[in-house]
Amino acid sequence: MLTFYSQERWNNWINQVKESKFKIDPNAEGLGREGIVFLDMEEDVILALCKVTGKLQLGTITKEEAANSIQGMKEIVLAKVEPMDDDKDIMIESVQSALVGAFAAAECFVAGDYDPKQKIEDLVMEAAKAEEAGDMDKAFELMGKAGALILAGKKFDSDKVYEKIPPESFVAEGVDGLDTIAAVLAGGIDYTDEPDEEEE
Repeated sequence: MLTFYSQERWNNWINQVKESKFKIDPNAEGLGREGIVFLDMEEDVILALCKVTGKLQLGTITKEEAANSIQGMKEIVLAKVEPMDDDKDIMIESVQSALVGAFAAAECFVAGDYDPKQKIEDLVMEAAKAEEAGDMDKAFELMGKAGALILAGKKFDSDKVYEKIPPESFVAEGVDGLDTIAAVLAGGIDYTDEPDEEEE
């Protein structure tokens, strides 16, 4: 199986979190210097995901290889992390929640399970309504389709939806993930390097 993201790579991020002096400061804007590690670890996983979907678009890997690679990454990244302290644990959970949406997006993209004519903002708003109604499966599915559109090259303006969705919600964390996908793609990706390793 092609491996775009290894257990060792995830463990390195977890160790960086353990060594950080991060504390949640309710009065601060943003996460502060010690909190950058959470943004970086999320971005690193999404970069690997974008490489999978990008190589699929380029035709250098098959749909099956892409789907298997995404599944392998999910098993690493979404596994329960050993507790550290309340603040760090909250942030790790937040990163994992954002990544759940990113994985859903990649899976939707690989399966071709999205409509290119739909608007990302509309899907996100529908997802927020579904979450409010308690239909988490529907919310999850809609966020996946929204993310697939970003992976397919559609532009996304998160500012248009942020003010309309509850800040402490699955959809809000999912929008963080979508934002990171858009930022990673905008930054350009080098598809010439090979996956980390190939296992029989």
